[in-house]
Order: sequence, then structure tokens, then C-alpha cells
Amino acid sequence: MPAHQYRVVGVEFGKETPPRSFATLLPPPWRDDYHRIDLLTHPDIPRTVRTVEEQAAYWARRLGPGPGPAVVLGYCSGAPVASELAARMGADTTLVLVDPAAPTAEEAQELLVELATGMDEDLLPGEVPDILGRGPAEALAVISDFLRSVVERCAPDLPSDIADSLTEHQRAWLSYTLAAGTHGGGPRHAPGHVLLSEAAAWEHTGSTRIHRFPAGDVELFTSEEATAVIAGVLAGPAPPTR
Repeated sequence: MPAHQYRVVGVEFGKETPPRSFATLLPPPWRDDYHRIDLLTHPDIPRTVRTVEEQAAYWARRLGPGPGPAVVLGYCSGAPVASELAARMGADTTLVLVDPAAPTAEEAQELLVELATGMDEDLLPGEVPDILGRGPAEALAVISDFLRSVVERCAPDLPSDIADSLTEHQRAWLSYTLAAGTHGGGPRHAPGHVLLSEAAAWEHTGSTRIHRFPAGDVELFTSEEATAVIAGVLAGPAPPTR
């Protein structure tokens, strides 16, 4: 059994390819009991761009209050929500980030091309609309109309509501990316630890402990050395409860 009954929350992205999950990075005793948040299951984001703060508030309500200290883990572009969520869970919360990053507008455009061409292999990148320079709400509206048209191109007789349901995951991905890309500033809750793969960087300063690993961004999630760092966080002296 774990030495301390931390409340462990992992902020993740479902259906990611290749998959990354804290279920493979946490020490074995913690893998069955941690609270997994799939950011792409927020009920609003396929239709509306919710800010990082709004998303964190939603997940904090879903988690509800919990006794004792907590550890929140987040990776890649999930880091902003993980940080905001940790801030809402109180001073006894330790934030651990893996390869934290904020997506750029260009990356949102690249993701749209990747998702759209994955839906229709005959689609040319030049046929994908340009969302650069558009506000998040306008960009999502353009994305939604375009992805519906991609589905209808493959199945002309398909009702539009079914076409929308078939693109819900893609719209959620892009909606989240737009929100994270427009979230300014550094982490609201300073991370206690940041784990970096071989190509990643961390520019913020402070008391954060930085751990670098000679592994790719996917391989890091099965790294024994990285798991040992997480184990040290969870096995350390628990902060006093309030």
C-alpha cells in the first residue's frame, strides 16, 4: 500500500495516438486508484471553446473536495489545466508536469490538417481552411463546418447531426488546443517537479525541481527512472493538512 494516502489526479487526453498515460508512469501501487481526467470528455468543448480556467473549474467540481494532500499530474498541452486545477485544490497540492508546453496557432492549424486528412485520405492539405488569425470561437465554427463537410463528402446522405457526432472527438481536440494556445502567462500553481524528455525544455525559474531523461516524449511514460521520480514525490513526507 502507498505510504501516504495522497489524492492523485492525472490530467490526460483520451484516444491519443500513440497513447500516453500516467497509468504507466505511476508506481504500481498507485496505478489502480488515481483519478484520471480525460480533458477531451468535457461536455461543452466540442461545441464551445472553454477557457483553461473554465475547464479547470469544471473538473474541480467533478472531483469534489477531498481530505488530505493531493498530487496533480499533467503533460504536454494539458499542463495549463493541470496547473489551474492544482491551484483550486489548495496549498497542500503538489503539481508534477511532464514536458509542459503551450500549443501555438500554427500547431492548431497542423492538428486540423492531421485530423482532417486522417478522416479522408483523399483530402489534400490545401483543401483545409486556414484558421490562423481567427479568434478561438470563430476558428472552432470554421473547423466544425469543415469537418462536417468532410464526413458528408464521404457519406453524402448522412444526416448532419450524425456527421457532427462522428467529428466530436476531433472538435474537442481542436477546441482544447485553441483554448490552451490562448492561455497566457506561466503556471498559476508552480510545479514542484518537471520531468523533461530529451527534446523538451522548461524556461520558467523558481524552486521547481527539473528532471531530464534520455528518452522520447512517449518512451518517458514507461521509463523506470521517471517512475522512480514520481515514487519519490509520493513517498516523501506528506504536507500538513489544513
